[in-house]
Amino acid sequence: MSLSQQRILILGGSNGMGLATAQRVARASAEVFIAGRTQARLDVALDAIAGRAEGLIVDFTDPASLASAAERLGRIDHLVLAASSNAAWGPFGEISADTLRRALEGKLLGYWQTLQAMLPILRRDGSVAMLTGAASRTAMPGTSGLAAVNGAITQMAMTLAKELAPLRVNVVSPGLVDTPAYDGMPEEAKRGMFESAARNLPVGCTGTSEDVAAAV
Repeated sequence: MSLSQQRILILGGSNGMGLATAQRVARASAEVFIAGRTQARLDVALDAIAGRAEGLIVDFTDPASLASAAERLGRIDHLVLAASSNAAWGPFGEISADTLRRALEGKLLGYWQTLQAMLPILRRDGSVAMLTGAASRTAMPGTSGLAAVNGAITQMAMTLAKELAPLRVNVVSPGLVDTPAYDGMPEEAKRGMFESAARNLPVGCTGTSEDVAAAV
């Protein structure tokens, strides 16, 4: 399938897996739009894409901001939802309702509102790709909050794949991927975590943002 001249909006396209996806589709000659909340981060991302994309300041928790972005875009062929949120990590008994609520509003509701806002300008037989995470399909202690958020997105996508057909709706569910989300960890601890995870995986390695971009 050629992406040449097709218009692709990537929410969360300013870093990590979203940025890698933007770089990949830009190399395929698509018209790429990356959306993020801060101009400084968008500027760095646009430099990394070598000027082959346009940046949009969008707060996906704000319907007015999303409506403004949709009006500016006019039309798109594909939508990638790759934004991250405040993660609800930790033991079940220690996750407060407010923490889980922020995580749900920051990702599930954000994805929901973005797709609703972009649906009128999205090509009828185009596509939507939603990034979730392994916690939605693997029982890992300490990730009940992540499982709740990403599991809800997965179930939503399954329903929308039928309801919105012929629009294609898919979920990409990465495992452990080395992204800036882990940059706050001490380097030695981060390296140890990734090496330990790699030893327990059948492929012998953890994922990269480029792997996820290829799947998208």
